[in-house]
Amino acid sequence: MTALLNGKLILLRDRMARFAAHTVAPRTDLHTMEEFPRDLWEEFAREGLFGLALPRSCGGSGGAFLDLAVAGDALVHHGHNPGIALTWLMHEMTSRIFIAGSGTTAQKALYLPRMARGEITASLAVSEPQTGAHPKHLKTWAEKRGSSYIINGEKAYLTNGPIADLFIVVAVTDIIGERKEFTSFLVPADTPGLSRTVPLKLSILRPSPHGGILLVDCEVPATAILGKKGRAYEDASVRFRTFEDVLGMAPGVGGMSRQLELAAAMIGSKTPSPDDATAMALGTLRMLKDTMRILAYTGATMLGARTTPQEAVSLAVTFRRLAGEFQETLARTLAAHSLTAEGELALLTADLTGMLSIAKNVAALRQKKLGASLIPGVH
Repeated sequence: MTALLNGKLILLRDRMARFAAHTVAPRTDLHTMEEFPRDLWEEFAREGLFGLALPRSCGGSGGAFLDLAVAGDALVHHGHNPGIALTWLMHEMTSRIFIAGSGTTAQKALYLPRMARGEITASLAVSEPQTGAHPKHLKTWAEKRGSSYIINGEKAYLTNGPIADLFIVVAVTDIIGERKEFTSFLVPADTPGLSRTVPLKLSILRPSPHGGILLVDCEVPATAILGKKGRAYEDASVRFRTFEDVLGMAPGVGGMSRQLELAAAMIGSKTPSPDDATAMALGTLRMLKDTMRILAYTGATMLGARTTPQEAVSLAVTFRRLAGEFQETLARTLAAHSLTAEGELALLTADLTGMLSIAKNVAALRQKKLGASLIPGVH
């Protein structure tokens, strides 16, 4: 795997690994916390672990998406907590993909240096109560009045919503025929008319905070528009889903690497000289883990292309299937030795299997679409 990384990335991996081992892993309270640990966020900032994929001109490190994958892998492998990695990665993605990728010069200057220092974070606000993110059912509306827009609606299931200082709100701005047009708006959390709803109490991925916002006659200037007016669903929601799936692979690999270490230690303490079946099972787990790491790093590299290739979607769908096989094989291997996941292994397993259940239907639809595209005349 080191062969895929240059010296700069190896240094980043090792720096994140040291930080995670010394600062994150000792925090055994993280899996039970309902409030996000702000002190830990400040530690990330002090170590310069924000803005890894932002341009140096904006206060970032000048890295690429592969930097985020390498760092996310090391963060979970050595920090043992996927929830912290989720919050960190969402911070990095919203700053790089949305503001650095689609923001105006003024928007970049206003937000990116502060995000690179960890002073503010953003949350993508697309999903709505009961309906999720399906464009047909989204109701949040932004009405143009003079040089401003008045936004009304409710957003839910927002990663980092309870701690966000800035929301990227996707709202309907027009309806042409039966088709809704959506626009993204940068809405600071202290904007009059914006309030947070009660945070979600999730049983997995703690302490990553999730919650919603309510927008009542929330007024923002036209300069708050992020990207092209009327293109938010295609450019923001759909595109971000691909980036989220691809970049989320590496932290998942980090978690599975730690699972394998813990499981091997449990089996080794009970069976110092493993039989052939045990060796084969552990070998299967290692092969799956190594293959998924290659997929994760390759996918992150693909995201750097001007247009995200369709193969990146294939990698993300394949990764999900291999991750499911990994978890099933791990459970069978432990059961064969009358062992069950407990303690840290149980917490990691709950987080990682829970992540596989998220957007499972979307992954199935993507797989069907990939297959249908092979039939002539089907688009």
